[in-house]
Amino acid sequence: MPRIGVLSAGVTDLPDRIRGAGGEPVPLGLPSGRPVGGVALAREWVADVAQISCASEDLDGLLLSAEEPEDLAGFLICALRLNLPVVVAPAGTTAFGVVPHALGLSPLQADAAEAVVATARSGGPRPGQLVESFSLANALRAGCALDGGPELLVHLSAIAREAGVAGFPQMIRVLAPETPAFTAPATAWYAKHGAGGLLASLGETLNDTHTVTGRLKEELPEAPPEPDRTRSRLVFVEGRASGVEALCRVEGSETEVAGTCRVFGSDEEAARAVEKGLDEGTLPVVVGCGPRGGPGVVKLELFREALDDARLAEVVLTDGLAPGRARGVQISLFTPEASSGGVIGLLRDGDVLRIDLAEGRMRTGVKAAELEARNPYEPPRPTGAGYTARYARSARPALDGAGFG
Repeated sequence: MPRIGVLSAGVTDLPDRIRGAGGEPVPLGLPSGRPVGGVALAREWVADVAQISCASEDLDGLLLSAEEPEDLAGFLICALRLNLPVVVAPAGTTAFGVVPHALGLSPLQADAAEAVVATARSGGPRPGQLVESFSLANALRAGCALDGGPELLVHLSAIAREAGVAGFPQMIRVLAPETPAFTAPATAWYAKHGAGGLLASLGETLNDTHTVTGRLKEELPEAPPEPDRTRSRLVFVEGRASGVEALCRVEGSETEVAGTCRVFGSDEEAARAVEKGLDEGTLPVVVGCGPRGGPGVVKLELFREALDDARLAEVVLTDGLAPGRARGVQISLFTPEASSGGVIGLLRDGDVLRIDLAEGRMRTGVKAAELEARNPYEPPRPTGAGYTARYARSARPALDGAGFG
């Protein structure tokens, strides 16, 4: 009887399903507390703790399930390190949930518990074989088509790095902008057609890769009719002179963003300003939220809630993760980040910034000499355990996965 480790965050019936499939479940829990920071820090912690939990067990396979992207990405990284036969049971309603299907780790037709027991008995395939450049391209396209934003790209980059796939950041810069979203996790279309329908809709752009139960295209249903409306698209912009880069998530037909900067040092500070009211033409700039500054790539959740309450569609620029559900143009992952000496940390209230979405360029009215003369951003000292401080000192850039350096 194969021993199947169960790594789950939010799904409780997996052990019973494994027993029913003829396996011996080995529940593996995570501690309730975790480091305070952003999604990439949480992912790294989940991966490390999950690996430690598995190390003391004599396992033949793993069954994974998680609702939050950072938890699922951490489990996938752990699985790549252990390279045991692994299957992912679907859970959650985020764009990242389609990633295991696209990587071949979630069966589209078979039961996940039955699949992991069968895979453990046969000895494979293993995640090191399934997670490669072609399946990662599938995951990237599928996640973008499902309205995935910057967080999807950060976690996929970390998975690619763990799998030893070179050149994935360059793949992102090519494939993400050419794959606009045509549905989202909460739509009726996706509820009806699911991951299989979405993957089938990718047509000839989908690679026919191996999965835990066979070949991907053999498991796909007939492609359903696509919805009529495109929800969003991703655009990379850069500053030619300064070498900076940012990722814009655009809803609608906007071709330019321009405004007068108002700089905030945290999500909380920006949210309070929205509650009090911002002048028309203001471009909120939230610094200190990137991999090292967050630490761990912070989501601007409080800012999003303030925008929702005020019924606003504000543009926002940050070196962390802009609020994905807000309307308008959201500019995330400004690189280099403020805590690494990036230009975003030199911006001041009153600076004028213009972002040309058609050309992929950003420009400021501040002269280069004036920017260089300004005092750089000074990140606060990381709080919490030594794990957090070590991460903040060494974290890689966001599109390199924002993992430990």
